[in-house]
Amino acid sequence: MNSDAYFGFIQDSKSVIAKKSTDNKLNIVSKSELFSRLFSAGDRDYIVSVLQKSLENLHDNLMDFECKFSSKNGAKIYWAVDYDDVLNGLHTIISKRKVKTINYHSDYLYEEVGLEDFFKKEKLKYSDIADMQFIKADRLICDMGSILIFDKDMSVAERLNNGSINVFIVGIEQLISSMADAELYSMLMFSTAKKDYNSTIFYRPLVRDNDFLFIVDNGRSTMLSMQKQRIALTCLHCGECKKVCPVYNIVGDKPYNNVFTGPIANVILPFFETVESYKHVSYACLMCGNCEKVCTVSIPIKDLIIENRIYFRENKYVDSIDNKRYSTYKKNIVSRSKMNKSKLFRCAALKKFLGKSFCKKRKMPLLESIPFNKQYIKKNQNNVR
Repeated sequence: MNSDAYFGFIQDSKSVIAKKSTDNKLNIVSKSELFSRLFSAGDRDYIVSVLQKSLENLHDNLMDFECKFSSKNGAKIYWAVDYDDVLNGLHTIISKRKVKTINYHSDYLYEEVGLEDFFKKEKLKYSDIADMQFIKADRLICDMGSILIFDKDMSVAERLNNGSINVFIVGIEQLISSMADAELYSMLMFSTAKKDYNSTIFYRPLVRDNDFLFIVDNGRSTMLSMQKQRIALTCLHCGECKKVCPVYNIVGDKPYNNVFTGPIANVILPFFETVESYKHVSYACLMCGNCEKVCTVSIPIKDLIIENRIYFRENKYVDSIDNKRYSTYKKNIVSRSKMNKSKLFRCAALKKFLGKSFCKKRKMPLLESIPFNKQYIKKNQNNVR
C-alpha cells in the first residue's frame, strides 16, 4: 500500500504513540456478562436477528415506512445518495423557510455529513429556541411510520412541540420492522449504548410541512450488496469494541481522520468513503478477537476484516508489490516440501519475504527447529504405539 492516505495513517499513529504510554490494560467484559442481569440469551439473540432481518428486507421496509410516514403525516422525505444530497436539501429548506437560527446536539451522523461546516457556510447561529432544530433519530419504525427517539430529560419532547422546523437524519440501515421489535430493542439500548437515556418517544409528525427526514445511503447500499459484510450495518456505535482493541488503545482516533474509528471502522470505512482512501484500515488489526467478545450485537468483526482483505485482492485494489508478496507467501505456505525444510532455510526465506526494512525495525519471528508437520507425525506415531 503506497497511497498518501496509508502513509498519513502511519505518520499519525507514530505521532500519537510517541506522546502516550503504551502500558494499556484492557478490561474485557464479555457480552454474556453485559446481558446476564437484564436479558436471557434468547432475548439478545432475538434482538440481533431482528436487526439482521430488517436489513435483509430493507427495500420493502423503507417503502412501507415512506408510505405511512409521508402520506399520513404530511412530512417530507429526502433520499440522499451522499453527503451533497443532504446539504443541498438542507440549503433548499433554509432558503425557502428563511432560517436564521438552528439548534442541534452532536451526533456521529451529523459529523459524517459535515453539518458543522455547513452551518458556518450558511452563516446560521445557534439558539436554544431556533427556526430549525435537528433531532437525533435512533430508528425508523416501518409498520407505524414513526421515528424512535431516546430522550434523556424530556428536553426532546419539549423541542418537538415548540413549532420549529424539525429535521431528522438517519442512515438507510437505521430501521426496525415493527413496534413490538422496537420496544425490545429499546430495552437493549437502555442497558448498553444508551444507558444515559430514561425515556422513549415514538414520534409521528402532526404539523404539515414542518418535519423533514433525510435518509442517507453514502456507501451503505454497497455494503448491503455484500452477503457477509452487510451485518456490520447492525452496529449500535456503542463503542464497546474500542475499549478492548489493543491497536485503537494505542493510536486512538487521529489516524483515521474520520468520525468512524476503531474496529468497526476497519470494516465499514472503505465502503462509506472509498476503497482507495481507506483500504489500509482493514490491515490495522492484530486479529486478537477482543472486539467480537464484547460486541453488543455479535458482529464478527475479525472475520469481516478478513473478508475485506479478500475482497480487495479479488477486485484488484491491492498494489502489485503487495499482490506479489501474497502470491509468494501462499505458494510457499501450501508447499509441504518447503515447509519441511531446515530451520536455516526457512529463516532465510522468511527474512527475504519480510524485507530489509522489516528486519531492521523488528525482531525476526522465532521458528521451530522441527516443522509442525513432523512434530505432529511423530506425536501420533508415539500415541499409536
